[in-house]
Amino acid sequence: MNSMTGYGHAELKTKLGRFIVEISSVNSRFLDYYIKLPRQLYSLEIKIKELVAEKISRGKVNINVELEESESVPGKYTINEKAVREYYRQLLSLKKSLKLAGELTIRDLLLLPDVAEPELLTYDLDGIWKKLQKVIQKAIGEMIVMREQEGRALASEMKVRLAQMDRTAAEIEKKSANAVDVYREKLTRRIKELLDTPLADANRLEEEVILFADRTDITEELTRLRIHIEQFGKTLKQKEQIGKKLNFILQEMNRETNTIGAKCSEFSISSQVIHLKEEIEKLREQVQNIE
Repeated sequence: MNSMTGYGHAELKTKLGRFIVEISSVNSRFLDYYIKLPRQLYSLEIKIKELVAEKISRGKVNINVELEESESVPGKYTINEKAVREYYRQLLSLKKSLKLAGELTIRDLLLLPDVAEPELLTYDLDGIWKKLQKVIQKAIGEMIVMREQEGRALASEMKVRLAQMDRTAAEIEKKSANAVDVYREKLTRRIKELLDTPLADANRLEEEVILFADRTDITEELTRLRIHIEQFGKTLKQKEQIGKKLNFILQEMNRETNTIGAKCSEFSISSQVIHLKEEIEKLREQVQNIE
């Protein structure tokens, strides 16, 4: 079982320079990407998405690729002379109209956008990709290891909650077994108090008790709840992507728990139902981070 939270980092030195890749992921219903690349490598974005999708099925994945270019790489940038002249013409006109002091320098012009442009055509993108995909794969591998570690930690916490839920269900089953007898006793005592005489029609009382027993019987709900708890535990051991399946099982758990709470008005049982709902909600929060 994998968490959707993870981080990976990898670097690789090449003739072009040093590639630095950082990949992180958080929970998401689907597989979403946010990729930041050097401008000269924009066309590789689709390949990077395909590489990630081979290893990861869910999560919001942030990928940051930096290239610290080597000083030995020739012809990396070209000055856009046309842009420089146009900037200069407009700046002189603006300076004159605003009556500004000072002189324009080449340094001022070089700081303006699109003055120095990278020579994209000098890059062998196929050759770059052969090297870049290796470092990306290494970063993805680190992130997956972290996701696996967090997944194991989440599974351990969930197993503790499941064991507690199973114990609570057993307590509810035990208490509900005596609920009918308790109701019969309360009803008999109340009727005697009102009539101040022994109860004449015992059959009528028993009919009322039977009706109560049928209305408050939670045997089936408890059985299904405990089956869901067992199924949840078995699913945790599976190696496939199980986040959506666990979420579905939790919905079924919640449905059975709500029915038990609606049928049983005894305070001792109602308090146990509240405890079950709390554990289900905590499990739901944890499941949101499972792939």
